[in-house]
Amino acid sequence: MRFNGIFALGQPQGRCTNLATWLLLGLAVSGCALPRSGPSAGEFNRSATSGAIRLVEASDADAVATRQAEPAAGFTPEWLAAQPINTDVIGVGDTLDVTVFERDGLGMFPAGQDGASHLLGLPVEAGGAVQLPYVGSVPVAGLTPADARSAVLRRLRRIALSSDVTVVISGRHSQLVSVQGDVTKPGMVPLGPETRRLTSLLSQAAPTPANLEQAVVTVRRGMQATSLRLSDIFEQPSQDIALRPGDIVIVRNVVSAVNVLGAAGLQGRVRITKRAYSVIDAVADARGLNDAAASPGAVYLMRLSNPNELTATMPTVYHFDFRDPAQIAIAARFIVHDGDAVLIANAPFAQSTKVLSAFSGVLNTARSAAALTP
Repeated sequence: MRFNGIFALGQPQGRCTNLATWLLLGLAVSGCALPRSGPSAGEFNRSATSGAIRLVEASDADAVATRQAEPAAGFTPEWLAAQPINTDVIGVGDTLDVTVFERDGLGMFPAGQDGASHLLGLPVEAGGAVQLPYVGSVPVAGLTPADARSAVLRRLRRIALSSDVTVVISGRHSQLVSVQGDVTKPGMVPLGPETRRLTSLLSQAAPTPANLEQAVVTVRRGMQATSLRLSDIFEQPSQDIALRPGDIVIVRNVVSAVNVLGAAGLQGRVRITKRAYSVIDAVADARGLNDAAASPGAVYLMRLSNPNELTATMPTVYHFDFRDPAQIAIAARFIVHDGDAVLIANAPFAQSTKVLSAFSGVLNTARSAAALTP
């Protein structure tokens, strides 16, 4: 006779042996250890008891501390106090256009159709002087174009009874700053009335990071460098520093992510898209908790004491109970950092469901084997 369609009493030994082989094969396929996507609540508690982790029940005070953990960034007091430089001053490396109007002189400067002699692109040499024909070396570095005109005129009066001069800066090479990174117009930019401060320079360079809220601006001046969020520079007028020749301004997009593991709707690295990115944001961007597997009372945030240290340190794990609305509110205020891990434990019934599914698979394999056995 058959019993539940699995085996029959009194069957030949060979048929029972074949059936047992199929059963053993089914059990091997299903496996005795069922896979899980993360540790359970009990395993977190045991790790805390053994001293492997520091398990903390997340509180409102912890959430407030995460918002105060990042020190207020800003430029140094020296940089903030510095005033804009005079961009009209001639410097070494600049080029000048000098126009000479000569009358009652020796005619040493050939006049064009407009009656003037145009000396174009005269470089300001390393010593700070410009060389003029018949006049010689005229120191102009540190002078405005108007002061340089007076200096040239004093020299011309020695060889011309009546003359006039105009001096114009045709090429600005002494007061340059470099703009690099995620900008539309990278390169060397001369300092002028429109670019003497950081915000005006950035406006001309047109930053293009993927996420403006996460963009960071770094200013390098000599051996010093300071980084500040792009939004802070435009929102806080006090941080709009005056630039100096030789400054290097770098705009870059900060890519930060938090790892979401366990019984989430989507496991993996979730990008931090704003500054005050919370536990709730990370869970929501991971498509929430998996209704079929998650334990809402066992949501954890794991944070290393110092993720930059080479040696392992005891991680701090914050526990959230999403069955409690107050705990959900705390999770909404609890800020996560780059490299943090949000772990959602499996519910106990989820493992039971897996066991039943595996056992059902074994039974189906056995029934199929019995049906195929002659």
